[in-house]
Amino acid sequence: MQPIASPLTVEAIAERLGGRAEDLESEPDDDVDEADYEGAFYISHDGASFILYEDNGYQGNRPEVLRRLSDGARALSLFWNVNWTARLTYAAYGTIVTALDPKFPGERWGKTPHVLDTELTVLEAAAEPGEWQAAAMAVVEAVTGVRLDLPDASAPRLLLEETIPDDPRAPSALGGVDPDLDVRLRLAPQPVQTAVIHRVVNAYVAATGLAGEPMVREALDRLVTGGGDARRAGADLTPLLARLMDDRRDEHGAVLAEDHPVSRRFWAARALDEAMPGRTWPDRLDALVNAPTILGDMWPALRAQIKTMIAEGRSSASTCAPQPFE
Repeated sequence: MQPIASPLTVEAIAERLGGRAEDLESEPDDDVDEADYEGAFYISHDGASFILYEDNGYQGNRPEVLRRLSDGARALSLFWNVNWTARLTYAAYGTIVTALDPKFPGERWGKTPHVLDTELTVLEAAAEPGEWQAAAMAVVEAVTGVRLDLPDASAPRLLLEETIPDDPRAPSALGGVDPDLDVRLRLAPQPVQTAVIHRVVNAYVAATGLAGEPMVREALDRLVTGGGDARRAGADLTPLLARLMDDRRDEHGAVLAEDHPVSRRFWAARALDEAMPGRTWPDRLDALVNAPTILGDMWPALRAQIKTMIAEGRSSASTCAPQPFE
């Protein structure tokens, strides 16, 4: 964490984490079980910068925490756990600038997803298991100029019984991208939701030229009929997704822009995979998340048609519903 607008103190950082200055322990008690607390942080100095270390914690991975830590400052967070869930996040001035899974650096999101493209080249080259953790730490060090290490012996500890509450969240990724469309679809009858997903996915396939792929045609048939084993939903698309992901890299190994034709084909294939019957995760409505990128100028007109489909479906459902006895 690097203050920009004004200097910060360890006490001020404790407050940003949801604690109080008096909660800081200058000499941590080893008999205290940190697992009994929601948050446990060690806060070290490196010049004007601070390093916050969590052993078996995840608070620094939360957007709510990073927005507060990066108020008037820059904050980079690197997280992984024993289940290989991982994330590298860069926040500045209360905004998540870019975030990614270090194991899959080609897929980035945030306000400016590609702002760290130069620094992330070392991570993209670390393809072997066991290399990405060190490469991700090298990325943080390259951006901040601060060497990552365990906290020094004099680092104060902050234990929190309660941490910053979660932000309100949509039930799916679509709700974060287009909340209006998400709520309209969730209030619509299930057949209307399904019809909209089919309409959009077919538009993706037509716009990106995926119709020529045999496995895509087979997947579209299963999408319409609703057949197939739920445990294998979309499994036949895995080789295609892997190939398209490889195709997204140019001759220098850099990932192509989101709106590049090859990238659009990848997002279209992934949306088809997400829309397959039997899916329980991610939410099937997330097949619409990348519609603006995949369809470009065609999306506004299709979105207007979807609103009409929803309105007509709601009207039809109301007409068919039993009327109260008078």
